[in-house]
Amino acid sequence: MAARKVLTRAESQALTREELIEAAERLFYANGYHATSLAAIAAEAGRTIGAVYSNFDGKEDLCLEVLRSWGSTRMSRLAGAIAATDGSLDQRLATIATWWDTQLRSEEAPLVLAAEYGISVLRDPEQRAATVEACERFVEAGRVLILDHLPEGAPHSEQVLEDAVYGVLGTAVGLAVGAVSGVENDRSTDILVTTIEFWLQRLGASAGLTEAPAAG
Repeated sequence: MAARKVLTRAESQALTREELIEAAERLFYANGYHATSLAAIAAEAGRTIGAVYSNFDGKEDLCLEVLRSWGSTRMSRLAGAIAATDGSLDQRLATIATWWDTQLRSEEAPLVLAAEYGISVLRDPEQRAATVEACERFVEAGRVLILDHLPEGAPHSEQVLEDAVYGVLGTAVGLAVGAVSGVENDRSTDILVTTIEFWLQRLGASAGLTEAPAAG
């Protein structure tokens, strides 16, 4: 029988952190942010409350990590799916539509958790700053995906690019919140895709293109 590998201190801490995040995700999704205690998360992970505080500043910090992990995974899946297309605008938009329907809009629990978390940190400047920093990573990912539709090296308006990024993300957030709130909208995907097309046309016009740009 092969000897069991002895983990280094860093590996052991990383494993503990991962187990706590997974346990927190299960309980947050099942019971909600406010009804879930750090003690319950520690027990779910088979760890002590001390282990929680050794890895996270508190419940807010742990919840933000759960949401960051969820968002990063979904954005990575989207980037991978887009990379697997032939690069045409039609295929990319179809891929985004599928991703929106199956990977984001239909996942109610993390969206509800994000709303609960956001409200809870409104009066905490430090945690709000950490949240803004985490959100900026997703904004940058959106910026890269949109900019990738321009021909490489093509000039464009930075202001239009920023407007495009926040216009698309704002629409997506609004549609997601509407879905979680019980507002039925069978055209949610069409609205998102149309918004993306609109901003790509604006961005293409700023680069001197006569039609919506294809992949760069």
